[in-house]
Amino acid sequence: MIDFSKREKNILIFGITFLVLFFGFQLGVAPVFEKRQTLKRILIEKQAALKEMVVLQQQFLAVSNNFDAKTKDLANRKKDFSLFSFLDFQAQQSGVKENVTYMKPFTKKLDKSLYTLATVKVKLKEVYLKELVDFLYHIEASKNAVTISSLSLTKAGKEKVKLDAVIETETLLLKDKA
Repeated sequence: MIDFSKREKNILIFGITFLVLFFGFQLGVAPVFEKRQTLKRILIEKQAALKEMVVLQQQFLAVSNNFDAKTKDLANRKKDFSLFSFLDFQAQQSGVKENVTYMKPFTKKLDKSLYTLATVKVKLKEVYLKELVDFLYHIEASKNAVTISSLSLTKAGKEKVKLDAVIETETLLLKDKA
């Protein structure tokens, strides 16, 4: 056996102790701290994802409730409903019938759906704001699931107190009706 001096033995013991502690820390303690950091990061990411899911769920429920109301309105609507005639009637009721320059109907078939999208573009010339608002209110407030998808206004008349309006309305119709 090799004889070591006291100094060499102390250096050897110190070196072995250092290596044991170093590898013990690297293989035992450091992975625990590293895993803890990773778990904290994952927890923060999951909490953010959960918050986003809650917001999306609330948005979905809001849209779903609105869709259910629209579906109910579609089901309760008269079977012979026509968007063109509906708008014509509302124009007459609101007192803007004589201001109607044109009404252009358009239908679009929706893929994989029982419905077609019916659209009518209405142009009003030199109408007073009160009459226009009344016309728009009658369209939106009706229980016929008709919505205004576009509205364009410009001042008109000699004193610029009247408006020219282009209104695009739309609704869903059963495919056999379109």
